Amino acid sequence: MTTAATQPRLPGIPALIAGQIRYQLRLLVAAPGGLVIGIGFPVILLVAAQARHGSQAELATLAGFTVFGLTVTAFNTHGIRLIAAREAGILRRWRASPMPPSCYFISQILTSSLFATCTGAATFVFGLLYYGIHVTGAGAALGLIALLLGALAWSSLATALAGLVPRVDVAQPVFILVYFPIVIISGALGGFHHQPGWLATIASYLPAEPLVNALTHALQTGTAGPSLPARDIILMLAWAMGGLVLAVLLFRWDPHRPVQRRRGEPGGQRR
Repeated sequence: MTTAATQPRLPGIPALIAGQIRYQLRLLVAAPGGLVIGIGFPVILLVAAQARHGSQAELATLAGFTVFGLTVTAFNTHGIRLIAAREAGILRRWRASPMPPSCYFISQILTSSLFATCTGAATFVFGLLYYGIHVTGAGAALGLIALLLGALAWSSLATALAGLVPRVDVAQPVFILVYFPIVIISGALGGFHHQPGWLATIASYLPAEPLVNALTHALQTGTAGPSLPARDIILMLAWAMGGLVLAVLLFRWDPHRPVQRRRGEPGGQRR
């Protein structure tokens, strides 16, 4: 008979989270759709912007397209993958495993944040090389920090929204209708002409514009002491923490099941 002393112990929380991150990263790399969209689309936009504006590219253009690619990965791809896993019953099986649910919950957000940061960094590096922009080591480090904070904010918000979207077939339009207007009014895809003052104020508090500002500041960092705008950092941290709180409240492990109508009611089953 196996005694309690000889039963295998579950690894600690950090080891479980690290193992889950490695596993989820392998899944993301094995399905390269997120990489193609998160890097390929912004790179095409960067090349098109160069063709339109000539040899001199504005720093905000590079930062904006980088933020767009990161948002698609951290918000859109992450949220839809969560909904698909939930509706396929995968999340319910993970919850029934010995691993604490919080480990899966945290590892998913961290995995998507790291993956989105890598895609954003790849776009960022391509833009630097293609436009011939020089950035200091301090500026590159600040850019990575800003990307990671922005990815955490978007991934947390996507996890929260995933709890409200009932089915996979409606997930894509719902997520696009949430993040795309935010990216547009933030100026990430170019100037928003004749924007009302109240809309500009709202955009300045949403998660896209602070990330664009932080990345632009990182590009402009010279020999002075490294820093990022405090307001932008606070806003991204606030969105990350707020998204986590909402995700805890709204997250669902079980697949959505439509309400069954009784026989004889409109839309009910008939013999």
